[in-house]
Amino acid sequence: MENIKAFTVTEVNLYLRQLLEKDLLLSHIYVKGEISNLKIHSSGHVYFSLKDRESRIKCVMFKSSFSRLKFLPEEGMQVIVRGYLSIYERDGQYQLYAEGMIAEGAGELYKAYEQLKNRLEIEGLFDKEHKKPLPLLPGKVGIVTSATGAALRDMISIGRRRNPNIDIYLYPTLVQGEKASEEICEGINYFNRFNKVDVIIVGRGGGSIEELWCFNEEIVARTIYESDIPVVSAVGHETDFTIADFAADVRAATPSAAAELVFPDKQQLYSYINKLQSHIYASMLSYIRDKKILLNKLTSTSSIRYTETKILNLRQSLQNMKEGLDTAMKDFLQIHRNNLYLYNEKLNILNPASYLNRGYAYVKKEETGELVKTIKMIHNGDVLNIYLKDGYASAIVRTICEGD
Repeated sequence: MENIKAFTVTEVNLYLRQLLEKDLLLSHIYVKGEISNLKIHSSGHVYFSLKDRESRIKCVMFKSSFSRLKFLPEEGMQVIVRGYLSIYERDGQYQLYAEGMIAEGAGELYKAYEQLKNRLEIEGLFDKEHKKPLPLLPGKVGIVTSATGAALRDMISIGRRRNPNIDIYLYPTLVQGEKASEEICEGINYFNRFNKVDVIIVGRGGGSIEELWCFNEEIVARTIYESDIPVVSAVGHETDFTIADFAADVRAATPSAAAELVFPDKQQLYSYINKLQSHIYASMLSYIRDKKILLNKLTSTSSIRYTETKILNLRQSLQNMKEGLDTAMKDFLQIHRNNLYLYNEKLNILNPASYLNRGYAYVKKEETGELVKTIKMIHNGDVLNIYLKDGYASAIVRTICEGD
């Protein structure tokens, strides 16, 4: 038999894997298709297939790449996947290892925006019942935005012009980039933690969807929703809508519009107060005039005299009842006082001490303290105590004589 070189299955799969990974085209390729058989594993890895009308290819996206996606892949979604082709040695199955994904058509960011908006809306973060009203006259206003942006200068300028008595507090943050969303949340939480302000404005000037994206992050929406202090969202231009706008208690079209909403105009307040004063004064005069007319009408008719007579009659009846009650109480006390005297006399008669006062005595055995009622209870030599009204005397029995 000729000497034949035979390869193991593993060696063949490794060889094919090396060929695929060394290929310049297959090592960095974009593949478009429809997602099918999507499975998101508990480990965080995602397994799916890309298919078109004629064929399909298996794909895997590891957790590290999947966590960087702005949107959540869905079954049937048309996407463009960036990655490389290799072989899973155990099964001898080649597959596309996805490192990135773009939602074809609507765009990745817009798709992520729509998905998050729908999910939070279903969860109830945008419900009107949760919206808090803005204070009519805040004493302190907190602003979470960039310290160097034009939006901050506009808000301060408008606030100072409309009502210089209101204090303004700034929590400076980034308003675009990867760390911006975390800093915005820190600013909102800071004002809530120290309860320094009555209302919070969160926002920035206009920009592209990428520049405004930090206001579309879920963490920002939830922080706004959980704020105990009312939050006004003022992001971009009038046509720009972010997730923060829907989660906020009030959405302002621009940062300048937010300042107009939050800072009440001082002159308008004075005018409003003067109108209220005039209205209250006129209402009080009208009220007093109506009551005077009613009083004059009542005093000029017989109804007031009838009322007075009725009051006098009731007062007289009350006095009569009081006098009758006093008499009845005196009689009651006298009867019970007499009864008490009679009972006391009866008790004195029954009191053994009363007999002693009349010269009688009673005898007890000294040894047992037993009361001697008959001659048969004593014997010669017994010591007896004889009790009189003012004391007692002890005696020794020498002779016992029984009566007839």
